[in-house]
Amino acid sequence: MNTLTTVTNNYTPAQNFNPFFEVSRCPIHATLNNETKEIERDALFSPNGDLLGIVSPKYKLVTNREVQDVFDEYFSGLKIHSVKDKVSSNGGKWIRDYIINEDDYTVSIGKSDDVIKTKVSIINGYDGQTSVGMIVSAWRQICSNGMMGWGKILGKKFSHFTKDIIGQLDASLKVGYEGLKDNFGIWEQWTEIPFTEKEFKGFVNSRSYLSDKQKETTSNLYLPVKSQFKEPDTKWGAYNVITAMATHHTKSRNKKVDNEFSNGYKTMARLAKDFYGYDVAA
Repeated sequence: MNTLTTVTNNYTPAQNFNPFFEVSRCPIHATLNNETKEIERDALFSPNGDLLGIVSPKYKLVTNREVQDVFDEYFSGLKIHSVKDKVSSNGGKWIRDYIINEDDYTVSIGKSDDVIKTKVSIINGYDGQTSVGMIVSAWRQICSNGMMGWGKILGKKFSHFTKDIIGQLDASLKVGYEGLKDNFGIWEQWTEIPFTEKEFKGFVNSRSYLSDKQKETTSNLYLPVKSQFKEPDTKWGAYNVITAMATHHTKSRNKKVDNEFSNGYKTMARLAKDFYGYDVAA
């Protein structure tokens, strides 16, 4: 359960199951010629019996609950718009998004009141490969889109996770926000660059990694999504159509798993990244 009192009524739990489950850790044994030997590896299991990961006996398991407690304590000192948990299908990876509701971390793009807030995503995993980390990015209020395409503005990993990292978080957040400012300037320029449906289809059709079906589906979604969110005929509008498609028009095969873990979402994120380098005049 979310412990941030400032967002009690604006917390979205994970769709499939509570990410704060107990992880079982068991040594691995192998039988050869009727002789059982212990292998220097441990298996991590969810309460459902799903294998989450294989780790060494010296691997320090950091639970999602420990991570939540540290970051909730830090964010309790800031105004928070919302908090959302996302969990992969077997519980092996957890993401928590904090949307910050502070003037110092909010901007408006263009002449209209197009509000962009700062999103901090916390990541942890039980797969033996995912370290505790945080990513600072942007979130558009008008359509609840996570902005994407420029790469990770701040991708910080905490290889030695303790409560003491709280002292590092303020500086890490400010550094990440400074990195976002370059994108604010780009987006402002995009609000003045005309961009048509034809140019959007030209961009989509030039992506060799998209199948013919994906190109057709993406192109056909352009006008409905653009109309739904009243996007302007500019490069900024087209970019937001892509992020809206990623946020609202992709889904995982398992309906209970957040779409951010789906291949469709990853494809749209790649499309958004390519859009940054696309020459409208080409």
